[in-house]
Amino acid sequence: METQSLLNELRVRANLSEAKLAELLGASLVSISRWQRGVGRPSPSQAQRILDLHKSLLRDGSPRAAANPFPSRGVRARIPGQGFLGEAAPSVSLADSPYPPVLSRLATQSVFHEEGEAALERLLDAHPAAAATPGVPFAGAVSAGKNTYTYDAHTYHTKVPPQGIAELLSYYLPKGGLVLDPFSGSGMTGVAASVSGLDCILNELSPAACFISNRFTTGVRSADLEEAVRVIMSRLRDLRARLYSTECRECGRTVEVLYTVWSYKVICADCGFEFLLWDHCKKFGRVVKEHKILTEFPCPSCDKVQRKSTLRRTVAVPVLVGYKCCGSKQQEVTHSLSGRDLARIEALENSAPLAEGFYPSKEIPDGVNLRQPVKHGLDRLEKFYTRRNLSALSHLWQAIHHVASPQLCGHLAFVFTSLYQRVTRLSEFRFWGGSGNMARFNVPFVFNEANVFVTFERKARTILDHLESTAANFRGRVLVVNDSATCMGRIPDSSIDLVFTDPPFGGNINYSEMNLLWEAWLGKYTEAASEAIVNRVQGKGVREYEALMTQSLSQCYRVLRPGHWLLLVFMNSASEIWGALRRAIAAAGFRVVEMDVFDKQHGTFKQFVSENTAGMDLVLHCLKGTDCLQAQGGNGSRQVDLEIAGFLRSRRGPLPTTTFLHVGRDEEIDYRMLYSEWVARSFGQQCELVDFSTFRQIAGRWLTEGGV
Repeated sequence: METQSLLNELRVRANLSEAKLAELLGASLVSISRWQRGVGRPSPSQAQRILDLHKSLLRDGSPRAAANPFPSRGVRARIPGQGFLGEAAPSVSLADSPYPPVLSRLATQSVFHEEGEAALERLLDAHPAAAATPGVPFAGAVSAGKNTYTYDAHTYHTKVPPQGIAELLSYYLPKGGLVLDPFSGSGMTGVAASVSGLDCILNELSPAACFISNRFTTGVRSADLEEAVRVIMSRLRDLRARLYSTECRECGRTVEVLYTVWSYKVICADCGFEFLLWDHCKKFGRVVKEHKILTEFPCPSCDKVQRKSTLRRTVAVPVLVGYKCCGSKQQEVTHSLSGRDLARIEALENSAPLAEGFYPSKEIPDGVNLRQPVKHGLDRLEKFYTRRNLSALSHLWQAIHHVASPQLCGHLAFVFTSLYQRVTRLSEFRFWGGSGNMARFNVPFVFNEANVFVTFERKARTILDHLESTAANFRGRVLVVNDSATCMGRIPDSSIDLVFTDPPFGGNINYSEMNLLWEAWLGKYTEAASEAIVNRVQGKGVREYEALMTQSLSQCYRVLRPGHWLLLVFMNSASEIWGALRRAIAAAGFRVVEMDVFDKQHGTFKQFVSENTAGMDLVLHCLKGTDCLQAQGGNGSRQVDLEIAGFLRSRRGPLPTTTFLHVGRDEEIDYRMLYSEWVARSFGQQCELVDFSTFRQIAGRWLTEGGV
């Protein structure tokens, strides 16, 4: 029976909602919706999980899911929303004086282990012989969602879902071995390897990403972390009340502020009139998800239509306050700030209590993503925060450094860094909630000042979920090395059994710039000279990116054992970046044997709002030890038209479509998935590659003319 039929029968016979079925399978709602419609296909392990669930339904009368080390629900032992304000147990205490910075306590000789390079040498010595690996590539696409406890535990610009990585690692190293990720980012390769019982070396240029990788792959007792959070919150209780208090509009009691909405004042481009944007840019629908911040609206003075993005800003002022009281009904949009609220905020903006030495004070350097905040007056890192939130963060950071245990201190800092943009002026206000974390520093016209302590507690709970679920299944050893992928001199020749990596996608994300917000708190910055990226401020174009990727992949070739595999996850909208990658792979000595889709099941925000952004990452299965096929592009636009038409004509199954579960948009053809499939077929052949926007035009024209 096909997947579509199995899922439909499961839902009907067991009376399962899509949400419950997604929970049983450890998949996302988006993937369940797609598979039920016959659009896309589950990975082999997910297909087996669906089959096993169906068998248990026939055998036992109810579907029973097999154990899953990457759950998305069902693990929490605490009451959702429970705080950490109770009495602290005495086993975790705060020292009178702060300990050294957290990075220096966790890393030795740039290796995140107390024994430094000696620990790395022992890990390498534990794998003297090559591990068994198949001679043929993994068959089938990988589909893995972003909805697991582990994926949600910490904010990072981009992550590959670890359950998808684990499926590939288990295939290529079925009897154990040593894995390397030269661009480890948040450390998801290490998470997947450890759960699979494999040892792993995570190499990463960014100190912040090294820290995040280390914490993701290090387990601590969840009870100890929970207690440590409670100790910290107890220490800062009075400051918390001072910073985040208001009065309930119904009963008059003092209650905690959960968030405050701020709006910029702007100047009309036509008449020069200054007005508060919030008063004129919002539109309310019947339900919250229909509320909108308008992009165009008339000036309240001259009545001429203004485009929000072109208005000149002046100052930001608080406009709304949110809290819970009177039956725990959250008051969100209906309450303006009282006079006492405004007086409190003004006093804090003028003289907020700061923990000196425990907050960043740094001028913003020049950068592609850094120019926008500077343009709007955020020219120093401390200006990214309201003074109230900077005060809360500084005292929280100070308290964390008073914790004696390096591992607990590290995990508290892990919670702290997971706040990222959520507690800054960069967090865009959304009526329906959610965070404004994006892989760029955009200063919104209307921003959400979240309560730092509430946000810290909430993120602590997500990390506790990770510790109680996926981290409880760690079996392999993982070491993190702060080094450049272009020169991995600590790793000997032919010592690695598998390389799995998700390198920078050209200029899609400027990692060293986006990591600045973390690294300023941690006190150590990326040496960007060897960062493999397209970045005009760094003076790096496609040629420089290709050279750095060639150096990095050559290092991968050197350390990888003969006859073993490099798995490279990649996607870009530009044909020139694909060409650079193809040449770098060939120059390093690898042969691309197979390419397939790695479906993360949820697109990024940019993919939804930009028609020229491709999606659906690809996995390049590259083998060491044979000659690489050299692709010859430049067959001409007419030839590309014919090749794309031939691809669409020969493609089996229905066209992939995108449904929008949470917003009111009609189902659409998923050109991003089609582009991924086409690149996967064409990359290793003598075919010219085109960028995504060109592919979309050609494919759209062919489909509109009745091709299929």
